[in-house]
Amino acid sequence: MRSVLFLHGFMGRGDDWTKLQDVFGANVGILAPDLPGHGSALGRSSSAYTMDGASDLLVELLNEEQSQQPTVIGYSMGGRLALHFALRHPERVGKLALVSASPGLKTEAERLKRRELDRQRATEIGRDLPGFLERWYTMPLFASLENETKQRLIRKRSENDPAGLTRSLQGMGLGTQPSHWEHLQNIRVPAWAIAGANDPKFVSIAHEMASVSSIEAVAVPDAGHAIPSERPQALAELLRELLSTY
Repeated sequence: MRSVLFLHGFMGRGDDWTKLQDVFGANVGILAPDLPGHGSALGRSSSAYTMDGASDLLVELLNEEQSQQPTVIGYSMGGRLALHFALRHPERVGKLALVSASPGLKTEAERLKRRELDRQRATEIGRDLPGFLERWYTMPLFASLENETKQRLIRKRSENDPAGLTRSLQGMGLGTQPSHWEHLQNIRVPAWAIAGANDPKFVSIAHEMASVSSIEAVAVPDAGHAIPSERPQALAELLRELLSTY
């Protein structure tokens, strides 16, 4: 049976992908785990809260589910993990879709600055997760989200364990992740970098990724950064179209 592995973003959960799963039909196995520090995936070893460790856990999951080369679809942090997984375990990926995702920061100076920001955010999460979420969704990145969607996401994200989110941010944040820009040319499977047309930063990143690799840049109309929450049906239809061409 063909299978799809969905990887959610920071503060998300595996069930974030529910609205997209039907598009793949009953003959496709769906895997949508909670990533370390999120939902029920708590109390893992320290190594699990790293890109390498989380990637190795995905191999264990695929082995348990007898899934050899799934299509891997990741959003934001999950997209960064999907890319890392594809580079670390290329034999376990059939196709790759990176949604609102970056290959990492290019310089150590950028990563150092981001690690400091992530430390500050981790402190805020530990002190007051609901308050942090209220501030998080006021960022320009989420400006196109309707207020009802923002409030729904805040309620859902508040159910996470603050300590688990802190460990994830410290071990898998953008400041900790190595840059994969120089490794993009090693992606040999059909791959797409998908961004919301109203998210200029990630549209630019997607096109830059495409310029140095075989990855194809694709934009979702009338969508910002949080495409799975904002335009799930449009994303599902796009994925069905893209994946059916290979």
